[in-house]
Amino acid sequence: MKSDIDIKDDVYNIISSSKLKTAVTGSLCKRGRPFYGTGTTGKEDICISVLANQTSQIQEAFVNVNIYVQDQAITKKGNTRKEENTARLRELCQLSFSTFEAVHGSDFRLSMSEQRVIACEGTSEHIINNKLLYQTIND
Repeated sequence: MKSDIDIKDDVYNIISSSKLKTAVTGSLCKRGRPFYGTGTTGKEDICISVLANQTSQIQEAFVNVNIYVQDQAITKKGNTRKEENTARLRELCQLSFSTFEAVHGSDFRLSMSEQRVIACEGTSEHIINNKLLYQTIND
């Protein structure tokens, strides 16, 4: 049986050697985001969390890999507001698909289940939420 910690380690190792990790400006985290101070971070962090872990012979777990992307300032007629950085989100979404498309580890399989882009409440950021399906067979 694989614990949440084992699963996070496997996903962390996949990301740490990927183009996705190289592309982001922030940290790869197994827990929460680093504290950069009050307000906005300006960094693109990747955070891993295990949502559900069924411990049976055919073990399946859902894993969230969230990527935080800073909004961009848009000025129109002298007014500035923050909007999603569409080009950057698109680039990191595609890198996520490439990274998590049918991964086969030594004793597990990882695949993309769902991907969404959502606004992060309270900050000027959007989150790419990659929901992954982690599968392994226990003896």
